[in-house]
Amino acid sequence: MKTLLHVGCGRQSKETLPPLDFETQWTEIRIDLDPDVEPDIVDDIRTLSKVADGSGHMLFSKHNIEHLDYHEVPLCFSNFHRVLDDAGFAIVRTPDLVAICRTILKHGPETKLYEADTLEGPRDVTGLDMLFGASWELARGNDFMAHRTAFSGKTLTEKLRAAGFEHVEVSSEAGELRCVALKKRERNLYWQLSGRKPAAA
Repeated sequence: MKTLLHVGCGRQSKETLPPLDFETQWTEIRIDLDPDVEPDIVDDIRTLSKVADGSGHMLFSKHNIEHLDYHEVPLCFSNFHRVLDDAGFAIVRTPDLVAICRTILKHGPETKLYEADTLEGPRDVTGLDMLFGASWELARGNDFMAHRTAFSGKTLTEKLRAAGFEHVEVSSEAGELRCVALKKRERNLYWQLSGRKPAAA
């Protein structure tokens, strides 16, 4: 049994996790600052103070690092690195600054990028939502949803490598950066799970 650290998990269901066979192979530990979402551990992703060093085999972070202030990002990524074991890896998803700006310039700021499932039902997510935070959450006074830091693939890669991850792969899809960061490049659990071979260094 392997441990999946789901940080900033919010109210997301298991279906939002990456397509791994976690139902039978993974123990999911949900970590969130908000006790109302009933995480397994109430903790801040900037510190992960209640998570032991090397205790996770995989860490999943979806659309939460953009809510940090820029100066908090290096500490957050250092703690992502700290809580993974040597063969562990992180999957990080965040809005793609470059792709969103291109879409806004071409089609306008209210262009629908995708439809999100929320507690209140489906919601359109626009380019402005992706840049500054979900407008419906901000309208309800949820300032934590505001986006304080924007990432390009280059900056995301640089910050993760500076935190100690040896190998980082980033792709862009539907206005989102999808990143895999390996703590140790060789003999990493990610290659075993994905059935892939490491790309040339």
